[in-house]
Amino acid sequence: MVNKLITGIAEAIRKEFPAATHKIYTEKTEQGITKPCFFILCVSQWYDAKLRDRFRLDASFDIHYFPKTDNAENWDTAETLLSLLEWITVDGDLIRGSSINYKIEDGILHFFIDYNLNMTHKAGTYEYMEEVKVYGKVSKTGR
Repeated sequence: MVNKLITGIAEAIRKEFPAATHKIYTEKTEQGITKPCFFILCVSQWYDAKLRDRFRLDASFDIHYFPKTDNAENWDTAETLLSLLEWITVDGDLIRGSSINYKIEDGILHFFIDYNLNMTHKAGTYEYMEEVKVYGKVSKTGR
C-alpha cells in the first residue's frame, strides 16, 4: 500500500511540477541528483488490527525538496505542496493528508504529511451461525 501512496504523491506533485523541470526520486540516490528535485520517503508505518477483517494503516511521509536557488524557492514550494498533497488519489479513491508541517534544514525543504486509511482485507469465506434458540421468561415483578 505504501508504494501506491508514493505513486499518488508523485502524481499530485506532477500537477504543478512537470517532469521536464523537476525529477522525483523514490529510492535513495548516492550521487548525481539533478536540482530542482523531490525525494519521497516513507518514514514510518503503523498498522492497527480492528474487528474481523478491518484494519487501520497510518503512513508518515517526508518529502524532500532540493531547490535550484534559495530558501524563497523552498517556501513557495512548501505552499504549493500544501494544496497539492492535502488530497491525493490512490486507486481512484481520494485520501486526505493530515498532520502537515514543513521546515527547511540545511537548505532542503522537509515537507511532512500523514495519510491514515481505514481498510479491509480481501473478503474471505466465513461460517455464520445457522440458527439460535433462546429460552427465557419474564418474572412476575417485571424486574
